[in-house]
Amino acid sequence: MLSQKATTPIQENKNGIIKPIEKTFLLSLPETKLQQLKQMALDKKTTVRNLINSAIDEKYFNETTD
Repeated sequence: MLSQKATTPIQENKNGIIKPIEKTFLLSLPETKLQQLKQMALDKKTTVRNLINSAIDEKYFNETTD
């Protein structure tokens, strides 16, 4: 019998990997801030999406990322 990992309402199972469910959210930023975020992401070799997620985690959820 195959065991299937249980997921919570905030997780989804994709190809046997449990990941958090992500929802698309439209965010409007001044163009200058967006350009600065893009440059910061390039400097850190990451994406703007990851940069924003990391900043939110550090500021509001007391999680630090490398």
